[in-house]
Formats: sequence, structure tokens, C-alpha cells
Amino acid sequence: MRAIGFAIAVLALLLTSCESYHGSGATARQEPARRAHRIDMAQVPLWSEEALEFFLHGSMSTEIVPEALLQAFGATYPDLFPGKDLLSFGAIVERPGELPLGFSRREVPHLGGLSAVGMNCASCHTVEIAPKGGASVVVLGANGHFDAEAYFGAVTVAMLRTAEPENMRRFLKHYLVAIDPKAGDAALRLLDDALAEQRERISAAIKTDPSGAKDIAAGTLHPLRAANLRLDRKRLESGVDLAALASSLLKLFHNIRVSLHIPDELPKELPPASGPGRNDPFGLLSRSLFGVATPYSPIKPGVTWNLENRTWVHADGNTRLPIIRNLLASLGLGAPLLGNEGKLDFAQVKRHTDLTETMRAPRYPWAVDADPARRGANLYQSHCASCHEGPENDKRLYALEKIGTDPTRARAFDAQQAKLLNEFFEKVQIKGFHPPQEPAIRSTGKYWATSLRGVWARSPYLHNASVRTMQELLTPPAQRPKSYRRGSRTYDTEAMGFIDEGHYVLDTTSLGNSNTGHDYGTRLSAAEKRDLIEFLKTK
Repeated sequence: MRAIGFAIAVLALLLTSCESYHGSGATARQEPARRAHRIDMAQVPLWSEEALEFFLHGSMSTEIVPEALLQAFGATYPDLFPGKDLLSFGAIVERPGELPLGFSRREVPHLGGLSAVGMNCASCHTVEIAPKGGASVVVLGANGHFDAEAYFGAVTVAMLRTAEPENMRRFLKHYLVAIDPKAGDAALRLLDDALAEQRERISAAIKTDPSGAKDIAAGTLHPLRAANLRLDRKRLESGVDLAALASSLLKLFHNIRVSLHIPDELPKELPPASGPGRNDPFGLLSRSLFGVATPYSPIKPGVTWNLENRTWVHADGNTRLPIIRNLLASLGLGAPLLGNEGKLDFAQVKRHTDLTETMRAPRYPWAVDADPARRGANLYQSHCASCHEGPENDKRLYALEKIGTDPTRARAFDAQQAKLLNEFFEKVQIKGFHPPQEPAIRSTGKYWATSLRGVWARSPYLHNASVRTMQELLTPPAQRPKSYRRGSRTYDTEAMGFIDEGHYVLDTTSLGNSNTGHDYGTRLSAAEKRDLIEFLKTK
């Protein structure tokens, strides 16, 4: 049962609109480089350059997709990976050939020692914002655009396709180039000859064990050796057993699925696609860890700045310890969970956690109209401050009846969900981690009124990202658009939010996506709303 939830999640968007995404090609070896030209280092005044580089590319033990595999998948299945990088999955690619921000690289034993890439905090908590006609900035700690569902869905579908003989033969040609870029045409001709000669043996090997799970207990990993996964000119010249290589690749695919909690046989029913910068994290955890389905309730990633005075985090204030949040993220994004043992580097996950605890809200990087901002300060005090200012304690939690926003997430994470997760952390074994003495997870059934510092960088708004701009949030709920397109990085400085453009359509009439409620400030005049927005840029 643990596997079903993650399988549903990672395939959801792919099976509805996978052709919209650009995939991954080879990623060059990357040396640390100064990135401060796009990042306001005032956000991280205590960080060194090395600390910044660690936040952007440090491991959280989630490296799960071998680079050679990713490159070969991209070349074999352009409908899943039609581009040369991960840009259209929402990743931030600074320079061609480099790892995207929020991705790490490591040689992974249970992947045969192959160099693999994984995600860290920055993949979902870093955003690129480009004003119309202006230079873009990169903001740390904000809700980003990366679409993890689509990315893992593309990888999962590619693995399933490659478990078909004809696709395996096509894939091996691109895999050779990925493993041995200098192999040349002579090696490709050798491979063609070997594929023709061993055609029936390859098909038989795949038919015998298409999921790579034969003779191994469910939820366990095959021991893999790099030599058994290698395909290069030298092996071709000495006579490579391609049937054995195909079997080893299928076992590699199995290990990837186990690490991502994806079953070898996928379920037929899938939830809606969440789109860029959203997912249903606790719903996925419930399905994958406990086999308990909850109503689909997508949310955007929370901000990770100015948290030192906040005891409980997340949209509903359900998690007391940030390290708990990040351990769950690591285990959900590729760090294997074998029985009760989490196979991850706790010290590195803790370092990511500690760094985010010192992050500051971003300063607005463009011009602010001083007079309207001055007038807007008074409007802020009369319409916003009573909820969004003051001590960051449970007085900042508001009942659904008062706030009026989509109730699905707050109701879905009930006392039973909290109990299951607390019991999980009492049992899980992670070297270096000690379970909290008091419950770290709770159900509130309410939503948290977060500080509005850096609110300019948090579009789209509300916990489920259902309102595109601040201007629309100040519009009476009944008059807000029923849908908008998500995925653009172009930013409207007047409306305070991203423009209505992108491949994904967010339908606010569907489950978990409602844009109702939070009608505060909606009765202000147009001029007053402009003044308030101008002031919010200074927060």
C-alpha cells in the first residue's frame, strides 16, 4: 500500500499533458560559481558563498535518476522530454549544461554507483521573477514553479516504456552515447549488429522479468554493480551480453521505483494534475506511508524565511519541527525507506534545515511609488495588520468559517493523519535522528495568517495558489477569474503577480482549487487598492 500514493501523484500530470514539458539532456560537471548577481544576498546575511552553493546544490539524499539514464530517456522519448534541460518543468537553469537550481549530484550505491541527480529544498523554494521588459531576479525561500509531479511522471513513464523490447533496443543506442560520448559511429554499428544478433534473447529477458522485481521481496532493493550497467565501445568490441544488460537496467528501474515509493504495477485511477509549484504533500504521504486516501488538496510550497519566531509551520500550522518537514521531503523525493529504516544523510538534511532558519524575506527589487505607498500604510493597518501582524502563535490560526477559503486541506489533515505521522516518527530509524519527545505533528482544522513580509514574491496567492495576483485577491471572490494559466515567470508589477500565461490551466471550480474567501480589502476603491499594493511592496 505504501507505493500507491506516490505512483498516483507522479503520473497525474504526465498522463494528461506530458507533451507540454521539456526534458533533460546531459548535465556537465559543475564547479561552484558566484550567483549573487541574480540573488539578493541580503536575504542570507549569515551565509558564505559555500553555504549558498550548498542550498542550491547540496544533497538531501534524494539522488534517484542516473544522469546517463536521464539523457538517454530524453533522446529516446522526445514527447516526454522534448527539450535539452528541465526548464519547462519549472526548474531554474542558470547556464546551459549546468544542473538546475535545487538539484544535486551524487554517486548512489543502490543505483549501481552511477552518478545520479536529485532534488533539494531549493527546487521548490526558489523562484525566478522577470518583470515585463526587465531583468529577472532569483528569490530564495519563495514558492517556486518546479513541477515535481510532471518530472517524476516523465521518468516513470519512460521506465515503463523501456520495459518493452523494441523501446529497449531504441533506448540502448542513446544509452551508449550517454555513457560513452566519444564512442563514435563505429561503436554504434557494433551495437546495431549486436542488437540484431541478440534480438530474441533481449525480448526473452524482458518477458521473463519486465518489472525487474523477480525473486526479490516487495519494497527491497537489488544489489547492482556499475559494470553490469555499463555500455561502451570497449564492451561492444569484447562482445557484450545485451540481454543481461537489459535485465540489469530493469532491476535499476525497480530500485528507482522502490526509492520513489512507486509500485511496479501502476494504479488505473489518477488524481488531478496539480501543475507547476503545487502538490498534495500530506495526501501523498498518507497514501504512500499508510495506504490511507484523503481528499485531493493541492497547496503551494510555503515560504522559508523569517521562521525563527514561528513554532508551527505550513498553511495549517500542523508541523512543529522544520527537520520533520525536511525528512519527509527527503523520503518522498528519493531517499529509500526500507521497512522502518530511512537511508539518508541526516547531517546534510539538517544543514539544509538550519540554513533556511536564517533566511530573510526578499526586498522588492524595483521602483516603488512613494506617495501611494505612504497612503497604503494606513490602509494596511486598518485592513491587514490585525491578522498578519503580532506574535506568531496560535492566535494567527483562523477558523474556516471566518477566512472562507477552500477548506479541503484543513479538513483532510485531521487528527487521524496527525496520529499516523507521529507514530511513524516514533518508529522510523535514521542514523543521527532522535524522535521528538512531544508530538511534532497536529491537526488544527484552520489556516495560518502568515506574515506579509516578501508578499510581493509569493504569487499566486492563498494556500492553494488559486488567486493569481494581489489585485485579484483584493477583488470580491465572486468576481475573481474562474481559471488562469500557470507557468509563466513574467511578473506584472502593478497587479503584483505572474501574468496569465503557461501550459497549465488552474480551474478554481474543481476540488481543492477554490478561490473563494479572504474578502478583506475587497471593498476598497480602485485607487485605495493601488495604494495598498504599493505599500505591500515595501514589506
